[in-house]
Amino acid sequence: MKTYKYWARASAPTANHHGIEITCYGGSNDSVKHALRVAEERAKAAANRFDPSSQTTTYDYANGFLREEIINELQDDGKTVAVITRNVAGCLVLNTPDVFFADIDYPAVQPRPSFLSVITTFFGGEKNSPADDKVVSTVQRIVDADSRLGIRLYRTKNGFRCLINTRTYDAMSDEANRLLQDFDADPLYVKLCKTQECFRARLTPKPWRCGMTQPTTRFPFETSGELNRHRDWIKQYESVAKNYSTCMFIGQFGSEVIHPDVASVLRVHDQLACSGDAPLA
Repeated sequence: MKTYKYWARASAPTANHHGIEITCYGGSNDSVKHALRVAEERAKAAANRFDPSSQTTTYDYANGFLREEIINELQDDGKTVAVITRNVAGCLVLNTPDVFFADIDYPAVQPRPSFLSVITTFFGGEKNSPADDKVVSTVQRIVDADSRLGIRLYRTKNGFRCLINTRTYDAMSDEANRLLQDFDADPLYVKLCKTQECFRARLTPKPWRCGMTQPTTRFPFETSGELNRHRDWIKQYESVAKNYSTCMFIGQFGSEVIHPDVASVLRVHDQLACSGDAPLA
């Protein structure tokens, strides 16, 4: 997993463009000094390939260097099984190297049916939308192809989330990538899993869906003023976010057996991401 405890920033001048400097961050789990060395190497490399005609403003997402503060590490028998970070939007995110999550988003023009319209279908109620039917059919097809497999299906604000409860997968493996493609997972999510070398699952609501703006500061904080403003934002966000849910569990497909290496991650995910029948955000 590309999660780092220490971060530093460095700049380097471009070779052929006078007065232009490239600034990059570097991360490390060893020390700030090592993070600074990484930042310097990244800045020099970026400066050497600088193209003034490029419209690219950030390289973080593509290169797996997401500057996210580590909030908590989940340990199981002395092994780190997941890391909870706070992303740039202020949301808590679960990062795990081998517990399989897949996000399946609706197309941008697809109407978003309510949670009730989906759950009632599982109990013989009203009919789902074609987009819902496609996701449910895909999940059912995957478990039908492997009787040992178990998949938990969740509703999200913009689609679905799947969690495999019966086994683990190396997030960097071809097997995991093929399965993400089979689920028709969000392409941006698939890319991020590969660059971050882990599966990710957002645990708390997006602030703009709760009537808030994103934080005005970003980790790592360079002044006490930035840190204090961020703490004030988190306090307000946590007060508002508790009235919303990130996802809702709507059905178990295939085996209900919980793999021992999945159990603790599943428990934390459901505790933090699923808040009863609260509105999804």
